[in-house]
Amino acid sequence: MAIAHIFEPEKVVVFVTPGVEQYHPPKGERCPQCKQILPTPTEEKTYCDELKELLEGRVEFVRIPEGRSERELWEIFDRVVSVVGEGETILLDVTHAFRSIPMIVFVAAAYLRSTMRVKVERIVYGAYEARNEGRAPIFDLTPLLDLLDWLSSAEFFIKRSDATLLAERLRGAHQQAWQRRAEEDLPRRLKSASSKLEEFSQALHLARPRDVMRSAMKLSQMLESSASEAERWAKPFAIILRNVRREAENFAYDKPDQLDRENLERQLRLIKHFVSRGLWMQAAVLMREWFINWVILQLGELRWLDKDTRENLANKVLSEAAKRLLQKGEEKPKEESISWKKITEWFEGLPNCREIIQIWDSIVNLRNDIAHCGMRKHVAPISRIKRRAKEILQQLERLC
Repeated sequence: MAIAHIFEPEKVVVFVTPGVEQYHPPKGERCPQCKQILPTPTEEKTYCDELKELLEGRVEFVRIPEGRSERELWEIFDRVVSVVGEGETILLDVTHAFRSIPMIVFVAAAYLRSTMRVKVERIVYGAYEARNEGRAPIFDLTPLLDLLDWLSSAEFFIKRSDATLLAERLRGAHQQAWQRRAEEDLPRRLKSASSKLEEFSQALHLARPRDVMRSAMKLSQMLESSASEAERWAKPFAIILRNVRREAENFAYDKPDQLDRENLERQLRLIKHFVSRGLWMQAAVLMREWFINWVILQLGELRWLDKDTRENLANKVLSEAAKRLLQKGEEKPKEESISWKKITEWFEGLPNCREIIQIWDSIVNLRNDIAHCGMRKHVAPISRIKRRAKEILQQLERLC
């Protein structure tokens, strides 16, 4: 009745077990908390009947089992979500919920928000035991539901490197603080941190190592400077901030446009990251580019970001060497310039050239298999992609 009076909902749905539905206390029964004698409805009326009259037809009773088994718990869950329509706004009152039912309510609320675009205005609990001078407070438990969203967003980022949801929540915390303006010291950096987080995530999914290194540097610095704001305005993010920052620091490098051993190791770390997260396409694409970078670093005299340099090295040196050394054909390299001829001679003169070129051949096959979306007569089964990517990663680590 208190909730209906304060929030004035259009409709009140009360979930009742069969026993509660028919219950009215015997004459003279005392409340176990306040010790006052409870009013006794007439024999013709139950408490449900009384409530129906008091709420003037706004109330609907939905029968649920008592939750004594897993099957009954699922039945309660189904009953709760079935009374809510898509896009509706709801308030959940767990004051009189029994046993594990409050847990079911939280799970149902999370489900409704994520699948039916339902807005959970509040989850409340009338704390009679915390009363002061006869007044009992109503606790707002909604932040606990928000915490579930924060944790699932963080897990999405940690496991799949997708920070879309996490950045969205961080941006929302920033905007909410400014809308309420409850305090003077409002957040200044949380919104910028969300943008840097999103930028870092996009660079990862586009498999652009130079952008990853750059954005990781900026993100790491931004997270450090916004830690105190997160502690105050986005507490769930403050808890996971250390993990997010560690993820960024793993790839941060202040010379992303300079090819050196440190840069190459960061790129390999990124490939390893893709493999561990099951991002096979990103891993295969970057493996090819990493191998070319490895060769250029050995030479130490080529412009590593020049398109023609990279394509000539891939096609005129590596692919042609694979054809000859692995007996894939009788074609000879086109000697368009003396420089590429010298590079070819240098490469094929390496002591472990055959082993190296086999790695290149494996990378090209895996990359083509994935990049061409299986649009070929002879493609590897999907089940083999994972194993091949892991094997190539081990070979690259040894090569490095």
